[in-house]
Amino acid sequence: MELYLPRPLCTVVNCKDLEHLDVDTALGEMKKEQEVFRLLPDVYAYRYDFKRLSPSVINDYEYCPRLLWTQYKLGLKLFSIDSAVAIVKGRLLHERYERAVSVFDNVIAEYKIEIGDLVGVVDIVMRKGNEYIPVEIKTGLASREAHRRQLQIYIHMLKARYGYLVYRNRVEKVERDSKAVEMLYKIKSVLQMDKPPNVNCKSCPFKYICKNVL
Repeated sequence: MELYLPRPLCTVVNCKDLEHLDVDTALGEMKKEQEVFRLLPDVYAYRYDFKRLSPSVINDYEYCPRLLWTQYKLGLKLFSIDSAVAIVKGRLLHERYERAVSVFDNVIAEYKIEIGDLVGVVDIVMRKGNEYIPVEIKTGLASREAHRRQLQIYIHMLKARYGYLVYRNRVEKVERDSKAVEMLYKIKSVLQMDKPPNVNCKSCPFKYICKNVL
């Protein structure tokens, strides 16, 4: 039995039972997988290896290049207490969907790709003949454009023609665009800077950490 077209997330797994997930439960779930640090009353972090470039950092770059640079220097992934619930919901839904579609003979979950200093883990890969089609599950707050760029980099790495973004209630087909890889070079140049990029910080829970990291 093979999977030919991914279905929307919430048509495959139960999404409703996570609607009332609270912060304490979310933090407890996170601590099962890694050590979680409380840096400020509303800011937490866990260790993250930024040494090898991953398409997933596009979301951080889009949010704020200075924050990405700060996380790189600290070796920590920062998150606000308000985002903890969304992060855990996303992880749990990812796991459920991956388990559900892993019953298909042509599906590989958590498919790792390494090319030079570029490394990434695709949520799901569908094998179609000699072609590997990347499928990314998206539940977070990043923009649709960031989702597309990340997927297009995986498409490029797998030498595929297209891939799929799976959202809660829809699936989007994304065509290959090798220009998306240029974004990674921009990110790499930021991480190699001796000083953080100038950003006009306004209301941000990480402002104090970014300004004092040096």
